[in-house]
Amino acid sequence: MVFVHELGHFLFAKAAGVRVDEFAIGFPPRLFGFKRGETTYTLNAILAGGYVRMLGEDDPSEPRSFAQASRVWRILILAGGSAMNLAAAVAIFAAAHLMGWPTVTQFQVQIVRIAANSPTEQAGVRPGDIVLRLGGQPIERVADLSSVTRLSLGAPLRLEVRRDSAIVPLDVTPRREWPTGEGPIGVEVRESPARVEPVAYGLAESARRGAAHTLRLTELMVTLPVLAVRGLFPAELLRPVGPVGLFQATSQAAAETVRSGWAYPLLALAGTLGVGLAIANLLPIPGLDGGRLLFIALEIVRRRRVSPEREGLIHMIGMSVLLALVIVITYFDVFSPVDLDFSLP
Repeated sequence: MVFVHELGHFLFAKAAGVRVDEFAIGFPPRLFGFKRGETTYTLNAILAGGYVRMLGEDDPSEPRSFAQASRVWRILILAGGSAMNLAAAVAIFAAAHLMGWPTVTQFQVQIVRIAANSPTEQAGVRPGDIVLRLGGQPIERVADLSSVTRLSLGAPLRLEVRRDSAIVPLDVTPRREWPTGEGPIGVEVRESPARVEPVAYGLAESARRGAAHTLRLTELMVTLPVLAVRGLFPAELLRPVGPVGLFQATSQAAAETVRSGWAYPLLALAGTLGVGLAIANLLPIPGLDGGRLLFIALEIVRRRRVSPEREGLIHMIGMSVLLALVIVITYFDVFSPVDLDFSLP
């Protein structure tokens, strides 16, 4: 995804006629590199990102420099990395739908709470039991349970539940009258997936679903901080991860892909990382693409540029802070890793 991101910057810079001096994956020290045309392509030792080094990024006096390009081209070059990440995410999620998207093919109804002196308590039903059949009818949805009980008020029914690994037969009689909020048999139930299977779609439908999923995921990631502040999302799950954490997550997803023979875990992780990288780089923080876009916005409002020296210094400070943050995040990745569950039913 880092390669895809930097490729977006690179392609838009080339389209704008800006000279690209280096296309780099990782940060120095350099492991190896080669030059083709006017650009040096390098692979570096610190695989915590990458960069495209363009001529005169803060000096508009240089011919063919980034700073000399028009505002529109500078915006396109800066946003190009995130645009490529989102395009890649669409392609990855489309491929996941094409190869088999996890789809709930069977539900189950689980007993959550039993009312005192209710028919189910008298029958010996316990919280945690999974309802299999009632009156000979298979029960997969809450609506199934409600329908059978209300059609059999006052009539004894055979209730089959799964308790741990055993099938337990019980007898229950739905009552004709019941206390408010309890229902005929006096249980609170929960509907949950019982079986998840891969469902493959055609090419056109996969592309549509890939784009729709990318859009939903983007909206979710943008609103997550607000949801966390409002207590609607666990704040601890917003903890960022660094290179070590990403390696751990990739290893877990790859292991589950091998175990299940299903490409979804690895593809889902790759697509999610693409969306996350796109959003993170557009944050208005000095040193990131969003920070540079912020300076272009200021330039439009003020009708003149911030001095190249001042802007360059601000971005350098921002990048230093970000690198320090990566070190802190890596420490937590090593000593308090995030445990991600990629297991599939």
